[in-house]
Amino acid sequence: KASFEESLNLLDDGFLQYQKGNVFSKLETYYREGKSKLVLHIQNIVFTLIGPVIINFMILVFSLSLHNSDPKDLSLAISKHPLLTADVYLVFFLIWIFIILISKGIKRAYLLPYRLHFHVLTYLIWLGLEFNLLVIDVALPTLTNWFLVLIFVLLVLSGLLMLRLEISSLKNVMYGVNSKPILSNRIIKKLMTFGAGLLGFAVILIILLKRLPITFSTLVEGVGLLGMWIAFNLIMMAFLIFMECPCYLQAYYKWKYPEEYREWEGKSVEDWYGKKYLKKHKELLESKNE
Repeated sequence: KASFEESLNLLDDGFLQYQKGNVFSKLETYYREGKSKLVLHIQNIVFTLIGPVIINFMILVFSLSLHNSDPKDLSLAISKHPLLTADVYLVFFLIWIFIILISKGIKRAYLLPYRLHFHVLTYLIWLGLEFNLLVIDVALPTLTNWFLVLIFVLLVLSGLLMLRLEISSLKNVMYGVNSKPILSNRIIKKLMTFGAGLLGFAVILIILLKRLPITFSTLVEGVGLLGMWIAFNLIMMAFLIFMECPCYLQAYYKWKYPEEYREWEGKSVEDWYGKKYLKKHKELLESKNE
């Protein structure tokens, strides 16, 4: 519901400034008057082959190889029935492709960098879901179902608290609403600090332990994997909420106030909307001539 002037205050958000300077400003160079350059098409094909086709598929292969291995050869027990199967991978892949096809309906040139970046985000979410399924496969024999449910509930609550903090921060930036520090804000900051520190410590510890001739119990290895899993999810949620929400909120306001933003950024009608979009919306050119 913010006005155009209020939406401009989003530029004071530190994460938005970083994204615009290091991500979207570079993506904009791949487009000219609503058309993507050839180099962008080549990069998209290469990254699609590397990401969804190779990396995500290799996670599937790794999961299936664990289930086909002799239990005696594994340091950690895994569930009898794999959660990450070929059918699950195919469903994720088709959903990702469907999102890409649906987003083709976005033709305005100034929104194309956001569209491309959104495809990257949906891929990262897909990658995170696969990683979660793989970890649950390993954790099920060690942890009870109720304990796993408790972890997911805590993760969801952590995500909601992060979202609450981000909304409070955006209100402060856009409207000057200074919300008083609340207990949930302090909890979020501690969760983020703890999660990032735990993930870094776990990675360093695993590297060191691999070099030492020491054998640890299955419980210790399971706890280490569980800690990395929780930290991974906290960091992923923090990234999506704090880094990406301001960017796509601004994209929404650009869609809501296209002419105001065009004039504010000093762009021509052709550069702002793109020739392809203007062919179906000739009234924009007519209004300009008037």
